[in-house]
Amino acid sequence: MWILLRTLLLLGLVFWLARAVWRWLRPPVPPVRQQEQSAHTLSRCSRCGTLIPHEMVLWHQEKPFCSSTCRDR
Repeated sequence: MWILLRTLLLLGLVFWLARAVWRWLRPPVPPVRQQEQSAHTLSRCSRCGTLIPHEMVLWHQEKPFCSSTCRDR
């Protein structure tokens, strides 16, 4: 029984050590750059209040709308 327990502990230690060495030898991965959307590129729909990118805004009578459904209500 003790031999089995000792063997399992030794295998766990070997796997943990191999993982630590693997992570140490692997080149660092550059962090993923997240694109930040600043507040001035978003508009709020006049009808429902949804924030929408400026490129997707439907303008009607100088008011921003998120879709034709909101615009035509």
